[in-house]
Amino acid sequence: MLMNTFWQVFCLVVGLGAAVVSPFVVMKTFGKSRERAEKFMYRLMVFVLVYKILHFTLMPTIFRQNAVKLIPVEISSVSYFLMPIAYLSGSKILKETGRFVGFFAGLVQLLAMSISPASFVNSDMTNFTFIESIVMHYSLYLGGLIWNFTIEPLRYKDLWKALTGFLVILLWGTLAAFTWRYDHVNNKPENIMFIQECVLPDFLLIPGFDKNHLFIIEYLAVFFVYIAILYKLSRLAFKRRNPEPRSPWGGGSYKRYLKEKNSLPLNFCGSKERADYYLPIIAVRDDGKVAEGATAGREGISESAQNNPY
Repeated sequence: MLMNTFWQVFCLVVGLGAAVVSPFVVMKTFGKSRERAEKFMYRLMVFVLVYKILHFTLMPTIFRQNAVKLIPVEISSVSYFLMPIAYLSGSKILKETGRFVGFFAGLVQLLAMSISPASFVNSDMTNFTFIESIVMHYSLYLGGLIWNFTIEPLRYKDLWKALTGFLVILLWGTLAAFTWRYDHVNNKPENIMFIQECVLPDFLLIPGFDKNHLFIIEYLAVFFVYIAILYKLSRLAFKRRNPEPRSPWGGGSYKRYLKEKNSLPLNFCGSKERADYYLPIIAVRDDGKVAEGATAGREGISESAQNNPY
């Protein structure tokens, strides 16, 4: 009983502490250096991807687990592959879904640990699986923080891409629940992503919403509030920052980096104005003048930047 209480307190402290403290630490550590953020992000995503590849390779071979049952279908298990691949490849198609879904999966896990620690402690997970779950979900959450708040902001115009990918994952999980992950013991679809059965604690559930899948209305309400807050905070995090060029750690091929490194967005929130930078770098303010403390002169600025009045 004492150990059970200890682990519940542990879940509460770790979940709430990580969710609340991490944003401040990330902004303090990486908020002024995109290259530092991308370098850390690159290593974090390599760790997540390599670990999960080894995990899904060794489990059916050495530990003789059912390989079909190990196919990623939950949002978290899909994100372990999707988020690293999206970042490391620099794929424009995958990145919106990868960073949106990965951050969402990590945040939900941390909040769930804070709200209902007993559900984690009383589960049938082994101690190793329990700690592994915390570490891996926090990696997704941390990666989402760094990506969305220090590397590249989330844009409302790209929201449809993230939601489309999210919907595809939901449909994929639903398909799995009714087919290869079907619960034949209880003769019902497996509760993948908690959409087949309600798992919300009573104090968060509107009376009567535990039946006929009405709890999904609560899911949707919270989900859209989450989107509005996330996208707004992401834009605000970049609004008053001096933009920086992409570093070699930014994902994608080195050839792409060489192509982009001399081109710097003046506005990370969607503005089309761009100024070309060449060594030595001249800091240019929004009004086109050389920023205070920068080297005076115009020899380092391209003709397009010199003629740009904004």
